[in-house]
Amino acid sequence: MADVDNTPVMEETFETTEEPVNMEGAAGGAKFLDPETGEPMYKWPVDEKHRCKVLKPWRFDRPHHRAFFYAWSSFFCAFFGWFALSPLLVNIGKFSPDIGISEKEDRVTSNIIGVAGTILMRFIIGPVADRWGPRWAQAGVLCIFSIPAYLVGTAQNFAMFCTARFFIGMLGGTFVVTQYWTSIMFAKNIVGSANATSAGWGNLGGGVTNALMPQFVNLMEAFGLDYNMAWRVAMVIPATFTLVIGILLFFFADDCPDGNYRFLIMSGQKHATNPWVSFGRAALNPRSWVLHLTYATCFGVELVMNGNLASYFQTSFGLDEGTAGLIAALFGLMNLFARSLGGITSDFGSSRWGMTGRLIVFFLTEIMEGLMLLTFSRMTVLGAAIPMLILFSIFVQMAEGATFGVVPFVDPRYTGGISGIVGAGGNVGAVLLNLIIRNVSPTSDAFLYLSFVVLGVSFFVLLLIWPFKIEDSMDGPEQPAKVIVEESDEEVAEVRVSDAAE
Repeated sequence: MADVDNTPVMEETFETTEEPVNMEGAAGGAKFLDPETGEPMYKWPVDEKHRCKVLKPWRFDRPHHRAFFYAWSSFFCAFFGWFALSPLLVNIGKFSPDIGISEKEDRVTSNIIGVAGTILMRFIIGPVADRWGPRWAQAGVLCIFSIPAYLVGTAQNFAMFCTARFFIGMLGGTFVVTQYWTSIMFAKNIVGSANATSAGWGNLGGGVTNALMPQFVNLMEAFGLDYNMAWRVAMVIPATFTLVIGILLFFFADDCPDGNYRFLIMSGQKHATNPWVSFGRAALNPRSWVLHLTYATCFGVELVMNGNLASYFQTSFGLDEGTAGLIAALFGLMNLFARSLGGITSDFGSSRWGMTGRLIVFFLTEIMEGLMLLTFSRMTVLGAAIPMLILFSIFVQMAEGATFGVVPFVDPRYTGGISGIVGAGGNVGAVLLNLIIRNVSPTSDAFLYLSFVVLGVSFFVLLLIWPFKIEDSMDGPEQPAKVIVEESDEEVAEVRVSDAAE
């Protein structure tokens, strides 16, 4: 068989009068067909499965970049609502004594319950996304579990408060859908960066909520409410953001490059995936559980910090709620770039050394995370603790980004199920690691023991090099495709590119 030359063939189109046919709605999304051949056309270069080969986060083009926007922004809103109560817990304990969280053990128990709810949802939502598509999965979680975020303000005792936090924690399942969505929208060369950036900007909600929720409560107090009522009313704000973004993404985004799952299945272009088969295949893959464990010590650590840092700075350094919240927010704000940096570094390692390069990056970032946490735990002066907190956060986020630079390669046919198991590892880790925080005093010593766990678990990454080797492939059945490429840097006319030529 003759070799195929994959070099794109450029055909000038700016002199033609023919326009691509807009097929919006034909498969549930914005798709264009070449008027001559009827083949799909896209604004940016795509691979054989129509996954985009470039990431331009500032774009809003359908289908790839609009899906990217809604993937990270929906997770951001979910994270904001999920941890909205954490920076308020100390003062809720003081001014709402009926809630019963005045002691450290009660606050940590509340945090454990808040992340425990996510474990079940993360196991479930991945196979659901495989079967019904990321739009239905993401919108369903956001809209349904915005309800307990609205209702937590009606809590009158510890049981009601923790029950509401358990169901609010279900919002954390949106992470799995976010990673699944970008995995099916972006090609092998850029998927690590796309996954890391979408998750990192979503995780940014954890930092923003630490900074803004105390200010929202102050605003309610400025309107004349006492603290007991102010925090309850303030919770309406993150609940509303969560509900609105869920509605928007359902109506204005696409499940995959070729449209929405429902229409593709009805037209015979896609086979309906059995969610139980998806979960079963993921669960029987030992690589899933290795990544589950390692993710427990990066994202799990982030959840622990999001739930405890504000209280830690208040009790250990004598800061007020607003100042402690702003400093704690620095940890989450590193998501603005650090998780993306982990994905970009993973992609770079892959370009040089294949999957081994990705795993080396993963291993080194986990090791550095543990060392930075160990150093932070020994800081007793605020001026030294803050820069160490920032360095520690950078390596936590990089390790998370490096993790999901590997996930799409474990079993590309069941990425949703794999993402669910790995994502749930973060919450399992948060529950177990929060037990160290709950039972060890002072909290600085608990952080020290936490660093030992991170350092030990990091060596499990080496199992993915041997014996559970991961193949460096996301290949699938070839499909014909044409793209429209815009030479935006030079601002010249668009040219039509044939993806392959004999």
